[in-house]
Amino acid sequence: MKNRIIKLAMDIGNSKIRFLLGELSGEGNKLEVLEYKEIPSRGIKKSVIDNPELLSEIIRDGVMELRAKTGIDIDRVSLGVTGQSISSRTEHIQITFEEKEIEERDLEEIFRLAQNSLVQRGEVVIDKEIYNIRVNNSGIVKNPVGIFGKELQGDVHLVVMEEKDLSAFVEVVNRAGLEVENVGLNAAAAAKAILEPEDRHMGVALIDIGEGSTDIIIFKNDKMIYSKSLPLGGMHYVNDLSYLFQISKGEAGDILEKLRKKEISQDGYVLVGDTKKVSAEDIKNIIDARTGDLINFISKTIEDSGFNGYLGKGLILTGGAIVIENLYDRVSKTMGYAVKKVYPISLKGLENTEPGMSVVIGLFLDKMEREYENLKTFSEEEEIIEETEVEELTFNDPLTDLEIEEPKKKNKKPKKEKTGTGAFEAIKKWISNFV
Repeated sequence: MKNRIIKLAMDIGNSKIRFLLGELSGEGNKLEVLEYKEIPSRGIKKSVIDNPELLSEIIRDGVMELRAKTGIDIDRVSLGVTGQSISSRTEHIQITFEEKEIEERDLEEIFRLAQNSLVQRGEVVIDKEIYNIRVNNSGIVKNPVGIFGKELQGDVHLVVMEEKDLSAFVEVVNRAGLEVENVGLNAAAAAKAILEPEDRHMGVALIDIGEGSTDIIIFKNDKMIYSKSLPLGGMHYVNDLSYLFQISKGEAGDILEKLRKKEISQDGYVLVGDTKKVSAEDIKNIIDARTGDLINFISKTIEDSGFNGYLGKGLILTGGAIVIENLYDRVSKTMGYAVKKVYPISLKGLENTEPGMSVVIGLFLDKMEREYENLKTFSEEEEIIEETEVEELTFNDPLTDLEIEEPKKKNKKPKKEKTGTGAFEAIKKWISNFV
């Protein structure tokens, strides 16, 4: 039996740090969450690290607890990032050459030229996509590799981040005793845990509303076409209630929780502490005002993307702050798109998921998808070697590539309006083992 593959994913949020430790079987046919943990986050505000020593200490404590509970020596992690220094840029790139069979390195040249044009000094690329690919100015092709031509063009989309901000996150994690083996865009990670292939194809804006930031990522025709982040989230609702009612942030948070649980008295008031009452109508007005800022951000982001009116699947909301009363209703009534709240996919060992888990689940799925592809490649190479040895003794016929049959995944928990994930679109046969 091949050794199992164990990986850790971590989402450093503004109010919580989420850890997800899981394993992929050595045969690549079973995926399971071994441990999930949330701890309060400190040393970061509005997705900007303001106390690296404190944040490192918090992360170190969390990892030590995971090690103690599982007996696994964790030393590497897949990390998600977000923040205002992240930018989304697209440019049309075209190259020409002597007619030949197009190779992977030609696509790499397209990305290199786009990077030279779009990436400024002090920035690094954290995600990339290419779409509207054409060979010899023909119709759009999905994959040009192997096609004969003398011209290749496409729209290259790069997501970049200021290197100093990324380095700050990596340094904090290193201080906590971990090596960062993968860095992913939070919004893209959430999409892996949330979106179905149909969502990506028809056009959708996924909106991840966290405690300290809101991330938007837009897909059309299976391609990531735009992404943006704003330091606005659930904690701003808490701050507004705290300031306007002159109460503590803890009491303001309690108000939101009571609204969520429908704990409003018949006279239309919510109890704060032991004696103070505040009007449910006033609370609603405060929430609506802040949600108006959020709606403006969503509208402008969709407009800036150039795909306003092309989102066939509308808006999908996730993230820890979507439980705030009236937020969903206000967005639904204002945006002019179909809007729904979606939970991330459940996995074996983590059946009861919540919207705030979307990023860490997506980071984990993304890493394990890469590991599965490595397993598949290694397995195919082994089979080719074995087949070659046999054929040298017998027929010496040309080798034929082996393909893995890939079936459809299951959907569970329909009552929570959950969808699956596009993370394992190429591995559909064994996804049923995960949920």
